[in-house]
Amino acid sequence: MAEKESSMGLIGFGLLVVAGIVAGFGVQFLTRTRIGLEWLIVAVAVVFGGYFASESFPGSNVFAGIKDWGPAIDGLVIIPAVIGALIIAVVADLGMRSSPEIQPA
Repeated sequence: MAEKESSMGLIGFGLLVVAGIVAGFGVQFLTRTRIGLEWLIVAVAVVFGGYFASESFPGSNVFAGIKDWGPAIDGLVIIPAVIGALIIAVVADLGMRSSPEIQPA
C-alpha cells in the first residue's frame, strides 16, 4: 500500500501568511526599525521559513526524528513551521539591521 503524501493546502498556507503579517507588523511597530518596509521583509521570511520547514522536515530522512512533532492543520505541521519561521525571520531581520547599505527611513 502506498503512503499518502501530505502537502500543505490553501488553509495552511493562509495561516502562514497571516502569521507572517502579524510577525512583520509586530517587528515594525514594537521595535526600532531602520526602513519603512521592514515588516514586509520579516513577513516574507516567516512565510518562507515556515513553509520550508513544514514541507521539508516531515518528509526528510535527515530530520526523521522530528517529523511527527505537534499537530498539523491542512498539511501545515505547526512545530517545525514555527521553528523554521523564527530562525529564518531572525536571520533576515538581523542581517537587514546590521547592513551598512540600508539607510534609515
